[in-house]
Amino acid sequence: METICYNGNYIDKSKFSIPIENRAFRYGDSFFETIKCSLGRPLFLKEHYFRISSSFCIMKMTHPSTFNIEKLEFLIQQLLIKNKLNIKPSRVRMSFFRSEGGYYMPKTNQVNFIIEADSLSYQKYQINTHGLQVGLYKDNLIPKQNLSNIKSNNRLLNVLASLYAKENNYDDCVLINVDKKIVECISGNLFIVFENLIKTPPLDDGCVDGVMRRVILNIADFNIKESSLSISDIFNAEEIFITNVIRGVQWVSEINTNRYHNEVSVRVLELLNKKYLV
Repeated sequence: METICYNGNYIDKSKFSIPIENRAFRYGDSFFETIKCSLGRPLFLKEHYFRISSSFCIMKMTHPSTFNIEKLEFLIQQLLIKNKLNIKPSRVRMSFFRSEGGYYMPKTNQVNFIIEADSLSYQKYQINTHGLQVGLYKDNLIPKQNLSNIKSNNRLLNVLASLYAKENNYDDCVLINVDKKIVECISGNLFIVFENLIKTPPLDDGCVDGVMRRVILNIADFNIKESSLSISDIFNAEEIFITNVIRGVQWVSEINTNRYHNEVSVRVLELLNKKYLV
């Protein structure tokens, strides 16, 4: 029996349902958060909590009065225990959605939430043995607005880009904004390495405010900065990698006919494991 947490109550997943009026289903009036857990401990919890709080603000949702960082950690840990995942590496997904009522104009800004958990096959971050083959997705463009920075449940662009990747035998695709600047990839934020400098697009260009992106930007061991990137920048890069909290870092070996190394990707992963997973 798999257990989920709904508004702080633990219930059998098979007995849970949502009404057809659910605003996440009808309007995408929702966002989600994915958290990697190590032996019952949610990683980067402070960064996740701040992003959740920021998303509440951007989406004009009422922050639940009892929902603080201590409560968040407790709810996650209890769910992991109930699913016997507290002694395993695991992934937690939290979905937040405005309560039912109204059409485009909601009747309330109160929030419901669901927490789910499943196991992962690896404890420490591992570099992908085979580099990712990545394409450029240009059919739909990311808008430059703060809604692009949150993990809204409306991921239609990512879905279509994933279908494009599958049709063209790519592992992932680079996504581009309305100014034709590089933004991110389907599965996470994008970093390039050129002449001992690591660069990643700024939030103003429309990328998701990724938790692993925040963590890596704060690593003092590397020379990192936020900078708008052009398509020519990725073609001239020495190395490219994609980040998210579940996989850590994945190195890109090829975009079109351009080939890339993975030395920095390996070093970043080693540092993450040493600092957070030892």
